Amino acid sequence: MGSKQANAPTEPSVVEIDTLLAGGRLDEAEQILIDLHQRNPDFADICNKMGQLYFQKGDYLRAKEFLNRAVRLNPYYTEASLNLAVTLNEIGQYNEAKKIIDQAKDRVKERKSLIDPFIAGKLANRHKELGDIYRELGLLESSSEEYRKALSLAPGFADIQVRLGVALREMGFIDDALEVFSKAAATRPDYLDSRIQLGITFFSRGFVDRAATEWREVLKVDPDNQRAKMYMSFIRDQEGR
Repeated sequence: MGSKQANAPTEPSVVEIDTLLAGGRLDEAEQILIDLHQRNPDFADICNKMGQLYFQKGDYLRAKEFLNRAVRLNPYYTEASLNLAVTLNEIGQYNEAKKIIDQAKDRVKERKSLIDPFIAGKLANRHKELGDIYRELGLLESSSEEYRKALSLAPGFADIQVRLGVALREMGFIDDALEVFSKAAATRPDYLDSRIQLGITFFSRGFVDRAATEWREVLKVDPDNQRAKMYMSFIRDQEGR
């Protein structure tokens, strides 16, 4: 079962970015969003936030560009469609705005038996937050159940996959944890914490070489990754003794 590992550094949450936008701290929000977009160019939610940012800045053409991308990435993203329609309306493209709204309505009808992806994402994050609370209280089984509920709504959320893997590892289900971390690494190769945690789990089973392989892969992508550097240094120190 082992002791808990230190929590990985987390990216700014949607709530934090929304707080910056709502407070008019647009330059701070822009810096964060540009960094997130560079690392996750195919995330519809980030493109939508970029569109909101530039709309608030009065740069409607850039807002339109990002919102168009958000809708292309996820045609069922109702909020992005609405934001795009508002932006088009602002620049006088009234027919295009109406077309976007009509298309959004048609898509909702197509998927009337399913939860809207935007709503599903919000629900998934609520389950994740509840899972975090359970884990802090040491209620690991309840924690893992909440993470599974979250992933049933948003199976591609790599950060939740990693949280589930950590909970499973702490419960002693090492093979299950390895499977979850491996899936997370395959789903989101750019989300390096999945490989960090995969390495930790291999190391806990005594597979030092496989752990080192994972951490080396992290350092290929991010040579300054402090956790990977720390773990590799520890391995070298152990080998030198």
